[in-house]
Amino acid sequence: MILITKNKEPKEWTEYRNTPGVDYQAIPELVQSLLKEQGYICAYCMRRIPTKDKIYKKDGVNFVYTNEDHRVEHIKSREKHDDLKLDYTNMVVCCPGHIGAQDHCDRLKGPKDISFSPIDKQFIETIRYSSNGEISSTNDVYNNEMKDVLNLNTELLRRNRFLMLTEVISQINSTCKKGKNWDKRTLELFLKKYSEKHSEKDEEGTKEKYYPYCGIIIWYLQKKLRTLD
Repeated sequence: MILITKNKEPKEWTEYRNTPGVDYQAIPELVQSLLKEQGYICAYCMRRIPTKDKIYKKDGVNFVYTNEDHRVEHIKSREKHDDLKLDYTNMVVCCPGHIGAQDHCDRLKGPKDISFSPIDKQFIETIRYSSNGEISSTNDVYNNEMKDVLNLNTELLRRNRFLMLTEVISQINSTCKKGKNWDKRTLELFLKKYSEKHSEKDEEGTKEKYYPYCGIIIWYLQKKLRTLD
């Protein structure tokens, strides 16, 4: 995960939630605002969104696509916190939540609550990664919720983070002169690249996006830089 910096809510959402008697509904302007501020990656697993997930049938060969390409997630669930159901600061956007054979992220979380938030810098600072791409927290409560409530270490999620890290390490090795150790300037350049949004053109135009799974890269490079101080 990476720290999500919340922007001002879109005026269309302000108008909607101030309508007397209105209930929660993910209007398009709300969804687009969340996608934009998150750089089009899932708030929890950091996959690229919007995307469609495959749900395999019992034969393990045939599949159907999920009927959604994103999910608006209430960090504090609507079911238990009616007073927060229209609160923009309580909302993030997630992937459809079914990569491979397991549910994860909001699809698994459902009406349950978690005690941490991806908009909380102190929580993000507890995040750690192992060499095989597994995500964890130094806080036992957070760690258990990441595992049991969000299921962030499915085989494919862990593997995708590992492959992302492996690719970036290869890029750094190619950038550094042959036989030379990694230098601070090179690591800072790569940290800047993966910490910031980049312009990417798709069928809907040019968008500012984070690299998928960038959290593991940011953590790894920050750790390496501390050894050079």
